[in-house]
Amino acid sequence: MVQNFADRLDQAIEKKSSCLVVGLDPVLERLPGEVLAGVGVPAQGEPGWTARAASATGLFLKGVIDSVAPHSVAVKPNAGFFERFGAVGMDCLREVSEYAAKQGLLVICDAKRGDIGHTAAAYAESILGETPDTLGPVTDAVTLNPYLGEDSLRPFLDKCPTGKGLFILVRTSNPSGSDIQELQVDGEPLYLKVARLVGKWGEGFRGEGGLNPVGVVVGATAPGQAAAVRKELPEAFFLVPGYGAQGGGAEELAPFFIEGGKGVVVNSSRSVLYAFDGQGADWRAAVGEAASRAREDLEAVRSSRA
Repeated sequence: MVQNFADRLDQAIEKKSSCLVVGLDPVLERLPGEVLAGVGVPAQGEPGWTARAASATGLFLKGVIDSVAPHSVAVKPNAGFFERFGAVGMDCLREVSEYAAKQGLLVICDAKRGDIGHTAAAYAESILGETPDTLGPVTDAVTLNPYLGEDSLRPFLDKCPTGKGLFILVRTSNPSGSDIQELQVDGEPLYLKVARLVGKWGEGFRGEGGLNPVGVVVGATAPGQAAAVRKELPEAFFLVPGYGAQGGGAEELAPFFIEGGKGVVVNSSRSVLYAFDGQGADWRAAVGEAASRAREDLEAVRSSRA
């Protein structure tokens, strides 16, 4: 029997005493010099650039995964950073996702898909399906944009009984997110109406542990809004970006958690991925140490809600 994604994620959190997700947002220019030199990445635009750039990216991220695996429950590769390299970049994304899965990490594909009809169905199959040589077999969950409504999400919702999970954008961490998400509609902000819809869309998918695999994205920079969303969605998993480099602190995350310290995973990307910047030290060790510190920081808050 296929295990519910929410149950798998909750069990991983308890097993590792960690709610840390490491975002894989690889900027080629920030990769360690030894990685770039070892692969021999030429200047952009020269023959062989995409293949070697993708190769260097994959080599770096596999090292990152080795370093963060003891401290995190999942990785969140951002599809855009791989798509820039074309077909070889997508191959790299699949290989990195496979590697993370073999290291015991869950994989959340940060694709923020949002389309309708047959296009949405094609996206859902490619990311969460079982077609060989696609992301589907090695991806556990995906981020989604709800702006086009339920029919844009239905093909993804239909994957939840197969053990997959969704994180739907509700109140994001980017500064201009408020331009739309805070718009007043019938006397309340739009993000609350979206949260209520997520609750409706997630009906019938709850796992044995009481949590729902149809989760939401709520930024660490919006703790007040998180409390309001949590009232609407007491069973949903929250994926929380904005911690670390974007300014969100762990001490502000208490309202995100369900009583018992459950229902939250917190993403950290740049502050872990590039922890070696300017240190002149072993980059793998620096990444691992940053992940360990983040885990401890977040665990202090999670345990306070237990």
